[in-house]
Amino acid sequence: MKAMAKRKTPGTASKSAPHKATADDHGPSSSDRVAKAVTNSIMLGRWFPGQRLIEGDLARDLQVSRGTVREAFKRLAAERVIALTPHRGAYVRVLTREEALELLQVLTVLYGLAATLAAARIDQGNNRKAFAAAYERLRDDGPKSDRTIHTIDRGSFNDVFLEIAGNRELIRMNPAAPTQILRMQVHPYLTTADLEELFADYPVLYDAIMAGDGKKAKRAIETHTRRRAAQMERLPAEAFSTSWVQS
Repeated sequence: MKAMAKRKTPGTASKSAPHKATADDHGPSSSDRVAKAVTNSIMLGRWFPGQRLIEGDLARDLQVSRGTVREAFKRLAAERVIALTPHRGAYVRVLTREEALELLQVLTVLYGLAATLAAARIDQGNNRKAFAAAYERLRDDGPKSDRTIHTIDRGSFNDVFLEIAGNRELIRMNPAAPTQILRMQVHPYLTTADLEELFADYPVLYDAIMAGDGKKAKRAIETHTRRRAAQMERLPAEAFSTSWVQS
């Protein structure tokens, strides 16, 4: 069995701050802007699971007050994107094994429905071309690509077929940030065989949707999430530990 890669000690948000905002912090959307900046940094792989978020640095970089940042932190904690603790402050969440398995249960249902709907709508408008482009980016990366690039392209691939599905409620309910956190969190612990096994499911899903076969697309999602759940069960406890989070 290939040795598990050690998790890199995360840095702080000050080392990888989001782009400075140009708007002032007097409008009602200031905390929304901070929350969006934090979420985008997670989705783009700038911030990793367990990475500490520095309130003062975010206030400076986004040109808002500390109170606005704290308000955004409370919202993100309620959405289970970050964690707030008395002694460690705010940091990007680290999912427990149980939380990871529960998330996969949700994704099985949500993505299964999205894949079914996407297959039915693949020939509408620009859907076929957009889906092909998203798949080609993922395929070109391959199973052994850089952790950040691969997780971003997997997320983009899923986002495209959710968009093609044409159901706005599915998009609203999609737990995109927790899913990205889970991908980034466990990737260092997956073996080459694990990654190849997961990657093999994507062409099956792609072909099913492009063929308009909703039932086959749904089965492909179910197979993929079942494989992921089995992998979560096998990973070492370290993959789900918060003991290394910076204090």
